[in-house]
Amino acid sequence: MVAQLGLAFCTTMVVARGGFTDLENFMRVLGSLDPNTSSVNYLNGSVYFRQPGSPLVKAFNYEGYNINRKQRQSDGSFLSLSREFVVYRHPNTSQIIQVWINPISGQPNEVFTVMNDPVNALLSSPSPSFIVPADRPAYRIYNSDIVLEYDSVELFAFFANYSLLMASTTDSVPMTGTWMRKSEYLPWMELGTSPGELYYTTLAWKCMDGLACVAEDIMNIIKENYTKYLRAPITEEEPNETSWTVFKKVIGQRREAGLPDIIIPQVNASTGVRDMVYDVDKRVLSVLNKWPLNVKFNGTAWSEIPGKQTVPLYDMRGNMDVDLERIPEGGGWRLQLDGLIYLLNHTTGEPLILFFNPITGRVVYNQYIIQEVGVDLIFPKDSFYSMDIFSSEVVGLIGAQGTDDGALDGAGNWTVNMLNAIFPWEELAKNTSTFYGTFATFASWPDWTEMTNVPGNIVEKFTFSNANF
Repeated sequence: MVAQLGLAFCTTMVVARGGFTDLENFMRVLGSLDPNTSSVNYLNGSVYFRQPGSPLVKAFNYEGYNINRKQRQSDGSFLSLSREFVVYRHPNTSQIIQVWINPISGQPNEVFTVMNDPVNALLSSPSPSFIVPADRPAYRIYNSDIVLEYDSVELFAFFANYSLLMASTTDSVPMTGTWMRKSEYLPWMELGTSPGELYYTTLAWKCMDGLACVAEDIMNIIKENYTKYLRAPITEEEPNETSWTVFKKVIGQRREAGLPDIIIPQVNASTGVRDMVYDVDKRVLSVLNKWPLNVKFNGTAWSEIPGKQTVPLYDMRGNMDVDLERIPEGGGWRLQLDGLIYLLNHTTGEPLILFFNPITGRVVYNQYIIQEVGVDLIFPKDSFYSMDIFSSEVVGLIGAQGTDDGALDGAGNWTVNMLNAIFPWEELAKNTSTFYGTFATFASWPDWTEMTNVPGNIVEKFTFSNANF
């Protein structure tokens, strides 16, 4: 989940206002400068699956936390020591799932809760960041985006209050973040080489009161069975764990004990059941329903090719007029986007007139340097909703939707869009509210890139705001 912290950077000692270096400020955002503090970074969102030729389908809700400790090293870098515990919830009842009736295979699956320990990394410099709005800084946004070794794309953004970050002297500051991911099916789903993938979209935040923000049913499981997740590790251990390595380890232990590989629990389905309510905060609606509403954005497009390192293809800037409306009778939401996207050379920032394709080695004349966008994105009701985040004093909005032209061989055109937006409480109290967020698109290759015969897809991530960048 937070494997992005494994990135290695060159050391920087740039001193920011407030007496902290840029790296120290990044540590204050992700955790705490106090090595005796266990910082809790919480996440809450949804998981979807997509099969070629089929629409995006919601599988679970996803909730849990990473608990971490930052230790300063002699060279000025920081060692991040952490472990993480995340559960899968039924999307209608919010019950923690122990057995999943797999709609792809039609078989029951034993659900393996995410229990990754350790998840460690050495951090030598902060992730790239910028401030918004440019004319009156309110937030510093850090972006970290990587492709992992097990065919997984991880897209992170961390938002910190600029004034608090620059002026305060505390070891830790509030953080709100977004995390989006595309990965292969989880090993416990027992789908082998079945075509398709999973998509995760979550909001994340630092719990300034520690474990107090952890859901009661999750905390009961921790206290009864997994007490080590009450605190961050103190010493470094190797190797890092993932859902794949943990699954393999558990199966190995069961075989040594003479037990079956998969054990389907006898579950009392009535335990902890409550209706999951999906809706959008009225304060957020009052902002998004104002017309005209214009959003500015910038971002980068990457390649995603199985077994190969991601490559940045081009950058993007632009603006969109935004209109949101509720579809009657529980039909979800329609988000209308109209505007322009300017394609830019990733290295020079110049207009992308000639595109040197690093994948094919060909030079493509790009007649679509300015792309006109006019699209309606339809979000199902259970895939477009908000939540109050008290630690950061913001409302978070989360959404996911997809389209597919129905080509069962996977060669058709398809798109998965994921949206996470942050609305500060302070701004929502104003007549004109500023908001921020990230938008990610996973899609088949654009025709103009001349990559229709290349396996894989394009990944685009935008940072956006209705303020000036």
